[in-house]
Amino acid sequence: MDWKALLASADGPPELAALRSAASAHFLERGLPSTRDERWRYTDTHFLAQQELKLLRPVIEVDTPAGVHVRPLEEAANVAASLLAAEAEMKQPFRLLNTALLRDGVLVEVEDNATTNGVLQLTITTTSGLAVPRLLVVVGENTRLTLVERYRTDSGTCLPVTQISVGSGSCVEHLRIHHGSNDVHIGCVEVRQQRDSLVTSHSLTFGGRLVRNDLQFHLLGSGAEAQLNGLYLADGEQHVDNHTTIEHVVPHCDSRETYRGILGGKASAVFNGRVHVHPDAQRTDAQQSNQNLLLTDDAIIHTKPELEIYADDVKCTHGATVGQLDREALFYLRSRGLAYDEARRMLVDSFAAEIVRRITDESLRDELTEAVIARLPVMLAEAA
Repeated sequence: MDWKALLASADGPPELAALRSAASAHFLERGLPSTRDERWRYTDTHFLAQQELKLLRPVIEVDTPAGVHVRPLEEAANVAASLLAAEAEMKQPFRLLNTALLRDGVLVEVEDNATTNGVLQLTITTTSGLAVPRLLVVVGENTRLTLVERYRTDSGTCLPVTQISVGSGSCVEHLRIHHGSNDVHIGCVEVRQQRDSLVTSHSLTFGGRLVRNDLQFHLLGSGAEAQLNGLYLADGEQHVDNHTTIEHVVPHCDSRETYRGILGGKASAVFNGRVHVHPDAQRTDAQQSNQNLLLTDDAIIHTKPELEIYADDVKCTHGATVGQLDREALFYLRSRGLAYDEARRMLVDSFAAEIVRRITDESLRDELTEAVIARLPVMLAEAA
């Protein structure tokens, strides 16, 4: 891949030209991550260098509820420029690449004390080539927002970046749903929370050749709370990598993180969750859990929950489990008259339901429950 030629061919709003240029220089200096980098140890992306990727525009469909203002990035370049001022200094290489090619995306603004009705839904569809959508979300004070990002890709490469700024006293529920098969999806999400805000994140991955989800939460105001829920399903030779970082910067903030994975075939997955408690972040309460269900002997999970604590008055826990279906539970269900395949499906479905049931919106919860149910027969047949 001739990265210089690709970057030179990029165009976009002139207000962002200097930012794109700086990010391009930093990306070319940094290059693609290596498996020698601890954060990319189990996820090799160098095959991208062997491909000729053509920059294409994704299709972005927006369903906007009352009280929410959405503009294409090209029409809001002046506002976007101030929100993106520090992007060229980011160390994440694919975030730099997104910035260097910055053109497509939307700006979402919710005013202070706004009453939003319904769900803001964005569907990003790519069919081939390289897509680099950017989503900027600015939520004012004392308001609520339910935001759904859907990514649908059969092939090609998508490198999306989502930035969410949440004002004091506001509540945001964010769903990020990826449906893929033979695609590459490497996404970054950054959330910055102010005083007494609540952000609930649901990350759901339904396969993909290579999927990487990088989430960074910054708890910047006392009383802020972050809840991170994740579910990932993979089979065949698919690979899913979830990296999360929660920065507890100030005192009296809480975080809860629960990720579950179901792997079949020769699929592999990574979970690396880091909770960083800064020296001034006394009275931090953080809990982290990663549980994985392996349906075959060839499926692999690399799990690494981390706590990095520099304050002494905190309550922090973390843990991880890796296992197969409980034989005693399976025997119990079969003794009650269930067929073997039905008993397995019920146990796996119950394992996934613990995450899906946390979604507040009933219609979204039902939809994603059906998505899990539809995915399981193929995975279980492969594991038979």
